[in-house]
Amino acid sequence: MVCEREIDPNDYLCKDCLTSIRGPIMAPVEVLNIDSAHSYWKYESPMKELIRAYKFGDRPGVARLFAKIVFEMIDVFAPSTDVIVPVPTSLQAFIRRGFDTNLRILRHLARTIDIKIDNVLSISGKTVPQSTLKMQDRIDNVRDKFFLRKKPRSTSVILFDDVVTSGATASQCARVLREGGVKEITLLAIASAKK
Repeated sequence: MVCEREIDPNDYLCKDCLTSIRGPIMAPVEVLNIDSAHSYWKYESPMKELIRAYKFGDRPGVARLFAKIVFEMIDVFAPSTDVIVPVPTSLQAFIRRGFDTNLRILRHLARTIDIKIDNVLSISGKTVPQSTLKMQDRIDNVRDKFFLRKKPRSTSVILFDDVVTSGATASQCARVLREGGVKEITLLAIASAKK
């Protein structure tokens, strides 16, 4: 999928590409309203192509691989936290893809470990895909777009997003969670483009 080599239909990457994203780097990321934030890898090749194939290339099965990555991160950064909140997918993206990218990953994760998915966040109104915007436009695009559908079930949660670029989306989600009574938020992401 990334290097154009032939691979088994059950695989997503060849062995060389998969080895190149083993690590993990689990880099800390600074995000407003978040107590600690970590990404598994940088948003660069081959992870970038893998994420894009998952989100835009009709490869929903990649969620199983990403669930394993999230499991590794929870084990390192939030082993005592048992509630995870997905950053919501917009209605437009859901219709275009046919699934909620973050929720699908977490459902695979929940089959592996005892963790509660608290799908409390929602997004209102139309948004432009963040991947098409410059930094300030990303911040403006998500300002006041998120809301709670119900009260969070814990005061300590993991917030999960597949990719952190500017941090604007995660920051706005965290602000809303804090308004709902959450005191401690750990952000975990598959990849980060944020410096």
